[in-house]
Amino acid sequence: MENKYLTVSALNRYLAYKFDTDPTLRNILIKGEISNFRVSGGHLYFSLKDELSEIRAIMFAGAARRLVFMPTDGMTVMIRAQVIVYQKGGSYNLNVLAMEDAGLGDIYLNFLRLKEKLQKEGLFAEEPKLKIPEFPERIAVITSPTGDALHDIISTINKRFPLVTVYLYPALVQGLEAPRSIMAALDRANRDGLADVIIIARGGGSFEDLSCFNNETLARMIFRSPIPTVTGIGHETDYTIADYVASRRAPTPTGAAVLVTKDRNMLARDINEKINLIKYYYKRILEKKYYDYKNITSRHHFKNFIELINQREKELARLAYNLKVHSPLNLVEKNLTRIEDLRRRLSAYNLIGRIQDKADAINKLTGRLGYCYRQAVDNWERRHQNYLDKLNILNPLNLMKKGYTLTYQKGKIVTRLTGVTHEEELTIRFYDGTLAVKPIKPMKEE
Repeated sequence: MENKYLTVSALNRYLAYKFDTDPTLRNILIKGEISNFRVSGGHLYFSLKDELSEIRAIMFAGAARRLVFMPTDGMTVMIRAQVIVYQKGGSYNLNVLAMEDAGLGDIYLNFLRLKEKLQKEGLFAEEPKLKIPEFPERIAVITSPTGDALHDIISTINKRFPLVTVYLYPALVQGLEAPRSIMAALDRANRDGLADVIIIARGGGSFEDLSCFNNETLARMIFRSPIPTVTGIGHETDYTIADYVASRRAPTPTGAAVLVTKDRNMLARDINEKINLIKYYYKRILEKKYYDYKNITSRHHFKNFIELINQREKELARLAYNLKVHSPLNLVEKNLTRIEDLRRRLSAYNLIGRIQDKADAINKLTGRLGYCYRQAVDNWERRHQNYLDKLNILNPLNLMKKGYTLTYQKGKIVTRLTGVTHEEELTIRFYDGTLAVKPIKPMKEE
């Protein structure tokens, strides 16, 4: 009964035989787009794909040396190949015998168009990009929670600088829904505001696998992020639009973790070097100071420097003892006690009440003084008016109004006829003015 069942090896050998004997599969012409291209030992490994499916391919070094161009991801090629079965793994692939360039694929052309557009708008310029903090304390990671990229990032951070806090914002990193998922995670990270820097990461894959990071809306959102961003997408040779607009680009997720953290061993070494350098310079300074000290003390006026210092120390001790005995604090406390005693005595003396009594007495005296002052002023005003009346009566001008005059000669008043000189003019003053006259001769009184 068991003879009816094939072994796995027998089945794979049979399939390999069928593939090898099929003339169509031994020499097939096929056109497709290259992705996930790599070179190892002169052999070319890649996948050939269209919109719906893909197949692995290998071009051995002998055939590869006849190529006149270097294949790249996104390039559309026409190949002649043989379909072979890998019996051990139970898989089949293409053994490429010849290859011609058919131009770039649509996916890669769209990538180039978007790259050119955003570059012209200035989204790739270095000037507006945010600076990555030198010692970030909190790092947000946007990636798949089940992928190797998260493990690589966390393990690298824990090895280099375990004091950092990592916040995971899970997102899809492959497929049609990936751009929307990554944008939602980036929006949450910016709204939370917990992180000092954001890592957007994904492990390696084909160009198509990484195409979710070539989304225009995602690129603009990364460019506008208020928190610095670092991309670690794919391998070192993989570039996406997100890499160009991010603050910094790392070749891998591990490289992104290295870029945003400091190596604790390097930091410890730098600190030790700085400590040793400080010790070295401090020792040099002390040696120089000691040399200066010896040079100074060797001079003539410093030969007894130690004895002088000892004398000063004794004098300082004596002053310290005197200061302790006559402590200003004791004097202050004694004066404070005296002030308190005076305050109590002053309170018992009722100074405020006495001042109020004196103020009342002063107010009374002020009232009396004001009354006496007004009385004295009235009396002086009456006496003043009396004197004015008397002066008015005796005023010569009032008498002159009645016809009296005053006679002057040589500036002196003339009161007697004998005092008149006939050669000089006389000045006669009336009430309302003066008159110059010439004396002629005296007249006899009748």
